Amino acid sequence: MLKTIATQVPVKKTVRARVFKNIQTNMFGYLLMLPSIVLTFIFSYLPMPGLLSAFQDYNMFAGLWKSDWVGLVHFKEIFQIPMLWGSIINTLKLSVLTILVGFPAPILLALMINELKNGLYKRSVQTLTYLPHFLSWIAVVGLCYSFFDSYGPLNDLRVAVLGPDTEREMFLSQQGLFLPLLLLLSVWKEVGWGTIVYLATITSIDPHLYEAAKMDGANRFKQHLHITLPGLKQTTILLLLFTLGTLFASNFELVYGMQNAFINFDVIATVIFSSGIQQGSYSLATAVGFAQGLVALLLIIIANKISKKISGVSIW
Repeated sequence: MLKTIATQVPVKKTVRARVFKNIQTNMFGYLLMLPSIVLTFIFSYLPMPGLLSAFQDYNMFAGLWKSDWVGLVHFKEIFQIPMLWGSIINTLKLSVLTILVGFPAPILLALMINELKNGLYKRSVQTLTYLPHFLSWIAVVGLCYSFFDSYGPLNDLRVAVLGPDTEREMFLSQQGLFLPLLLLLSVWKEVGWGTIVYLATITSIDPHLYEAAKMDGANRFKQHLHITLPGLKQTTILLLLFTLGTLFASNFELVYGMQNAFINFDVIATVIFSSGIQQGSYSLATAVGFAQGLVALLLIIIANKISKKISGVSIW
């Protein structure tokens, strides 16, 4: 027993010494990470006690700790929310289409940018595709309204081409165009930013592999097929796993901003906002959000196990 305790003490000191040495060696790296760690702690961990309101009849005047506990009542009320099942179907439809269209787009763009030989032109293309990411979604919605307005650039172009008697279209009032517009705006805003990880991965691939393939007579398409894409496999699978966690989530700012009196398209987030926040049912809104988080976690765990079994790539 004494021997066991005696051996544990040096081990603890050794681990502590390694931690301090690691911090000293990588001090600037940790300093760069510090703002992200602080912001994550403030906005992701400090609000976590608010999840308790999902199990309470929350009263903002009584506060979180003095509100009455009601157990799972609000989770039962979720299934009584009007338009719930329709919003779930719309959320899944939007998420699946966004993954099918938006997920491969950065990979294709990264491959095309990587083929550019002129350094100045390459950097210019990268910068122009990155820029929309830094716009807020409300700004993107505003640009969309201006562009597709009855007297916006698109209608002006139609009138100029087809003649002054051409009837101006109200594009944003057409139900059939709502979903394609959401997909178009999502891809336009994030496709450039999504290429950063893939371009970094491409640059880490051994260039000797391309030289050997070229000597064997492989053209650029075959080089990408047999070298670049396999080199992107691990990064692609990891990012896809994280993306699958958002299957029951949706871009609230974009969907809510694009809605108008002519559009009937609710997702889970907009139902939470209308049934929970606007009507003051904060506990109900928290319960729906909590349930969404559990479903996302479950999806990631299942997808991670499947990926680990099939491809050997996993998050943990």
